[in-house]
Amino acid sequence: MASIALDEQTERRLDKLRAAVRRRTGQPISRAELLERLVEDAYGSRGEVVDMFRTSQAYVADEETGTVHRPERKLIPGGPERPDE
Repeated sequence: MASIALDEQTERRLDKLRAAVRRRTGQPISRAELLERLVEDAYGSRGEVVDMFRTSQAYVADEETGTVHRPERKLIPGGPERPDE
């Protein structure tokens, strides 16, 4: 597995997300597993991820709870499969 450098704020947010998962599920989760799942989710919505960079949309995290969401995310059930871009 490759190492990546994260800034302090991103590391704090990642740890808060891990803590939230542990609290709500009773199961510990590693940073690697959490990042894998986040990437898997983003990969399934890669058009939206690309659009975030076009429109400056980003993930928004609540500093206290670590809750993360994407503003104005619109999911279309049963949409067509997208080829790898």
